[in-house]
This record gives sequence, structure tokens and C-alpha cells, in this order.
Amino acid sequence: MAGGTLHDVLAGLHCDHPRVWLFLLRALAKGRPVSRTTIANALNSSLSDVEGALASFADTVYDEKGDVVACGLSLMPTPHSFTVCGNQLYTWCALDALMYPVALEQAAQVESHCPVTGIPVRMTATPTGVVDPSPAGVTVSMVAPSTKAGCCNVRNSFCSGVHFISSAEAAASWLSRHPEASIVSLEEAWQIGHAVMQQRLSHGETSRP
Repeated sequence: MAGGTLHDVLAGLHCDHPRVWLFLLRALAKGRPVSRTTIANALNSSLSDVEGALASFADTVYDEKGDVVACGLSLMPTPHSFTVCGNQLYTWCALDALMYPVALEQAAQVESHCPVTGIPVRMTATPTGVVDPSPAGVTVSMVAPSTKAGCCNVRNSFCSGVHFISSAEAAASWLSRHPEASIVSLEEAWQIGHAVMQQRLSHGETSRP
């Protein structure tokens, strides 16, 4: 799959409402739930338009008040820890952790665990690349998203297969159990994430919350 990875991921992770998604990303990065009214006011949109956009983000998570607490970037714990601007957050997959610093224009401390060995994986993800990965040979498992995946309809179909892998041996074990997957280097994964984020930014850049 490696030759088609970038094309497949760009096609599958398109975003029909990039302004709403980017606002949510940047607002959630502040560490607080985001209300529909906040989104509508910030984007000068109607509440019904915001509701329609959120309805298309099928995997979005809400709190008891109906405010957004996860839409790729999460206030709720996941296996992928993502600390940015002093806020302890989480992402739905390894690729999220690599690409979100591009839109946030901030470095993030990333910590996860290899799903094969359980070994902790740590690094600093920045807007321009990855710094100090540990273990040094960490790679990323990748799968092709459905062409209907979109921004936030990917938690089970895509994110569940995108992990940091601690070693070549662990990668071989992962592939033996997940033949639909491929393994890409950390740099290749960052480049894929950067391309996805640039595509979203080009269609949905808006002022920060």
C-alpha cells in the first residue's frame, strides 16, 4: 500500500466542513468543551448550519450539556496522549498526533504505547517535523481510509489501525495480524499528516478562537 498511501489518505480524510473542524481543533486545544453557540458566533454562521456540520462528523463526542469534547482532538482519554500549551489532551490516532501541531502552530508532547509490545513511545511533534522519538526506530502502522471517511467518521474504520510501532520486529508482528495495513517511517507518516492538514487549511483557514 505504501505507494498509494498519500493519495488514499488524502482522498479518505477529506473534510466537507473544514472551517467548523479547524475551529473545533483550535478551540479544543485550549482544554475546554466547545458549545454549538460558540462555534456559530465565531464563524458568523447560523446555529442550524453548525448543527448540520456537526451531524456530518459522526464520531464527534459530546458531554452531558451537548458541548463537543472530542473531534479528532479529545478532552477524553485515549491511548494517544497529546500535551500542547500546557493542556493535557488526547488524539484518536498516531497520525492525528503528528499533524495537529501544523494547524495549531505549536509543538506537542506525544506519548503512546506500541500495540504489539506495550513499550512506551514518546516524541515531540512540531509544525515542521518530529523531534527526539523514543524508541529511535519507531514507525507508524497505516491503513487506507474509506473514500467516505471524511473528517470525523474514522475512529473505527481508520484510527483503530493507525498506531506508533516500537520496532521492526513489532511491525512484522503487526502486519502478520493485520495484512490490510502497511508500515511507514515516522518521517513518512509526518509528511502524510502534513499533506492532510495543508489540504484542510487551504479549504478552511479561519481566525483562531
